[in-house]
Amino acid sequence: MTEKNLPRDYYQKQMESEFALVDQQEKKPTLFLHACCGPCLTYPLSILIEHFDVTVGFFNPNIQPLEEYEKRLVTLESFLSKYSEDKGVKIPLVVNEEDFLKYNELFFDRSQDVEGGKVCLRCHAYRLSLAYQYAASHHYDYFTTVMTVSCKKPSKELNEIAEKLAKQYPNTKYLYSDFKKNNGQKIGIDIAKEYQLYRQNYCGCLPSLNERKKQTA
Repeated sequence: MTEKNLPRDYYQKQMESEFALVDQQEKKPTLFLHACCGPCLTYPLSILIEHFDVTVGFFNPNIQPLEEYEKRLVTLESFLSKYSEDKGVKIPLVVNEEDFLKYNELFFDRSQDVEGGKVCLRCHAYRLSLAYQYAASHHYDYFTTVMTVSCKKPSKELNEIAEKLAKQYPNTKYLYSDFKKNNGQKIGIDIAKEYQLYRQNYCGCLPSLNERKKQTA
């Protein structure tokens, strides 16, 4: 079966098949979960804690300006603290030491792009690479990202990016996902409302912020 002919629920089925395998183990395997923000984390986390010992990683030098970065991080930290208490589970958080200057130098050409453009995939790949490298170097059993829950993020391309990265880190298995399936985004929005989370209106980088300002002007 070629990639172009993949069923619409292919990545969802892959994830469910992996769940069936890990649920047979005596102990939950560890999973490092890349999260771009609190609202996008809600639904994927609610699913994954049933099968894995989850650690959340905030690896997002694209989020700017600094005030916005800090606001999203505080939102994510607050959600994790309350959700962990409500569910009776320990969910550690790893915050990357972001290098905003390096990111802006690497993605200078993004300044003339639009949200959803080709440079976005490079940005996704860069952030996933940072997070996957951390997961592998700290010996996590699995790695995945919450980004496939967003209607503005292409699940197929995100899975393909991570699949390539997985070849570099064979000891940390990639968990395929398409968290948009099964009303994932709607459920996530409902959870975000329940926990009164701040929900941003742009992806994160300054060009996407400027684009949104033009749309709402």
